[in-house]
Amino acid sequence: MTAPPRLTDRAALERARARSRREALFLHEAAAAELQERLAVVNRVFTAPALVTGMPQVWAEALPGARIVPDTPALDLEEQAHDLVVHALALHWADDPVGQIIQCRRRPCRGRGSVEGRAQPPGGTDGRDP
Repeated sequence: MTAPPRLTDRAALERARARSRREALFLHEAAAAELQERLAVVNRVFTAPALVTGMPQVWAEALPGARIVPDTPALDLEEQAHDLVVHALALHWADDPVGQIIQCRRRPCRGRGSVEGRAQPPGGTDGRDP
C-alpha cells in the first residue's frame, strides 16, 4: 500500500501558525462559539471530549477540560477514550482528510458525563440507548 501524497507543507504550516496573532483568529473564535451553542442544545452530556486542532489557544477555551490533540497525520487519540471528538478547523490541512475522519471515528467511547458545567441527567444517561 502506498502512502497518500503530501498535500501540505507541514513545516511551512507550523511557521505560519507560529506567526499568527490572536486578532487574526476570528474565524476560529466564531467556530468555537458556534460549537458551544450547538453543544448547549444537544440532549447529551460529554465527560471526555477531545479537540483536534492546530490552534489550541482558541479551542481550549471552547471546551474546558478537553484533551487538545495536534492535527498531525497520526492523531494521538486513545482507543475508546473520548465521548466527543471535534476536528476544529484543521481537516483541510490534512494530507489524508478521510483518514483523519476515520481516526476520529474509531476513538469515541460510549461514556456519558458533563461538559461546560451541565449536570448529568438523573439516572446517569440522557435517556437514549447507548
